[in-house]
Amino acid sequence: MPLPQPRVGKSLEFHVYPSCTNEGTLGSPETIVWSSIQHLCSRAAADWLAWNIHKISKKRDRAALAANVKLYIQHASEFYRAAAMAKPNTAPLIYYYAFLNLAKALCEIKKPRLHERSECYSHGLSWRPNPRKVVDLRTESVKIVGRGMWHALWESLMLNPCPAANPTKLPIRSLFSYCPEISSEFFRVFGFPGYSLIDLEKPNIRHDEHTAEVWLRFSVPRWGLSSRRIYAPQLLRQLATARSGYVEVSSTNEESRRFESATPKALGRREPPWLALETDILGINTFTLLDINGKLNYFVPVQRRMPLPLPQLVVSYTILFWLGSLVRYDPHSVRWLIDSEYWVLIDGFMSQSRLWLLELFEWALYRDETTLCALR
Repeated sequence: MPLPQPRVGKSLEFHVYPSCTNEGTLGSPETIVWSSIQHLCSRAAADWLAWNIHKISKKRDRAALAANVKLYIQHASEFYRAAAMAKPNTAPLIYYYAFLNLAKALCEIKKPRLHERSECYSHGLSWRPNPRKVVDLRTESVKIVGRGMWHALWESLMLNPCPAANPTKLPIRSLFSYCPEISSEFFRVFGFPGYSLIDLEKPNIRHDEHTAEVWLRFSVPRWGLSSRRIYAPQLLRQLATARSGYVEVSSTNEESRRFESATPKALGRREPPWLALETDILGINTFTLLDINGKLNYFVPVQRRMPLPLPQLVVSYTILFWLGSLVRYDPHSVRWLIDSEYWVLIDGFMSQSRLWLLELFEWALYRDETTLCALR
């Protein structure tokens, strides 16, 4: 039976936040990202962000937010500078505390007065070493426990209550497999087909001006499905939301399969198309990576073996917690890892994924997908 033809509509492109910008820099991209984040230490800048981007209308809440965000960002930047001077056997722990404070800044924006809630004083994650042997990346895992900053961070990104049971295991090897920045390092250590992402080809929002309806359309490569050992119906069930699922439509490319929203969304009066499809975009849980030409590539995580959906930012944040715990509790394993075949993966994470994690925090703070490219 032939597949139905895709709906006719104008392409409005695709991005993971309400707005997107393209910027270039002659300086260090890392420095520019930090400058952007530290801009929120200004009370006026934080108040503007809270009102215009995060729609916090109460003046009292915005005032509390501005003061607390400044505090968390200042702590984060001081930890970050200290970590940059540290050696590999200690830096991950200091970097984790930098990102913990960025997580607090983001969660403060979502729910002002974070420090008044108990979750502010717990990591929400747990890991303990085995005193009888060094770590094994093939079998190690961290546990989601109780209620802490991990849960608050997850909820600030997914805009839903965190469904993680107590405790929930997250395998370290699986977490590394969701980091596109270090895909070559992962392949070198673990081999194919452990990589857990599928290319999202030509994702875009479609708009029918006559019916005032919008929907999502995207393609995935056939080899991506087969190599990750997942059938299209399984993937579509993972991406479906309460509002709509996806159906396959005819594709002009024999190497790809094309899908679009089963149910278009009617636009409200003056409602931006992105906001109309916000839950659908969050449901895809898109992962991103800059290619060599400075263009963003999008991926769909294959998370059928994960106990809950994990946003890209949360994946890297969780790995950094584990690396920080290693430094704190198990220096013997750190010493062994530095001389092991796994170090290329960990070193790649600290030099590449950590920087991308910083950019993802900036995106989340400003709700802006920023493509920042060095101009030389």
